[in-house]
Amino acid sequence: MERKIQCPVCGETLNAPMFHCKDFRISGEMFGICKCPACLFGMTLPQPSPDEIGKYYQTPDYVSHSETKRGIVNKLYHLVQKTNTKNKIRLVERFLPKGGKLLDVGCGAGYFLSVCKEGGMETEGVEVDAGARSKAESRVGRAIYPSLKAAEASGKQFDVITLWHVFEHLHDVRSSFAQLKSLLKPSGLLILALPNPLSADAVHYGKHWAAYDVPRHLSHFSPQSINTLAGNHSMKLKTYAPMKFDAYYVSILSEELKGRGKMCALPLGLWQGYRSNRQARTTKNYSSVIYVYGDKG
Repeated sequence: MERKIQCPVCGETLNAPMFHCKDFRISGEMFGICKCPACLFGMTLPQPSPDEIGKYYQTPDYVSHSETKRGIVNKLYHLVQKTNTKNKIRLVERFLPKGGKLLDVGCGAGYFLSVCKEGGMETEGVEVDAGARSKAESRVGRAIYPSLKAAEASGKQFDVITLWHVFEHLHDVRSSFAQLKSLLKPSGLLILALPNPLSADAVHYGKHWAAYDVPRHLSHFSPQSINTLAGNHSMKLKTYAPMKFDAYYVSILSEELKGRGKMCALPLGLWQGYRSNRQARTTKNYSSVIYVYGDKG
């Protein structure tokens, strides 16, 4: 890096890029992954501005927006999505009081919201992508906020706010976390699902780890860094849970990024996903982790 860049989590100076990752989805451009030596936060550099980032999502293969089922990996994604959604619902039900309100940020095409609605929950959503937002609105039968700012402007507060693999996409993690907290009731809980760059599959695949997904993933949170960020906003970790299926899905995608054919990528990815989950039994560094935060008081 030509200039010193401070970690937005703890303020330390970020190291020069550990390596450069390619945007395999769309542009073919290269982006650096810079790491904080103190809290192990990672940052994609350079970062496209909020006005520029939209073009990096314009592909029919971006499954959470397009719901594409082309190819074996996307078919697997949709099969696993049902199980993951059931697990998410069970987690939310543990913390959402009867009659409570839930906000799903980055709701994509609205699949999770629709299942919550069918279960009788009072839900609202935020989605910045116009196409995905339109699909979500059709699916759940109500307007979806186009931004966190628009949700704030409503004056509403929520008992539970969920971000399923969304927070790593947001610009300015400090102000974004502050916005999320402002949308919570004093006793409310924030649920974040994030990829873990300290997992065994991340270490194994390095620059080919699919969950780096540059430049759409602007931030790369270790458990330490996301806990530090929450602490900076007077919130603490209440509990956490692994997303074990992600190790398999991400490993299969990573094998493809390494140039493996689909027939090889599937068994190799499944094996590496198993190895990652097995190692995480000891290290607790699962490929993806769900963090539940509440007020320190």
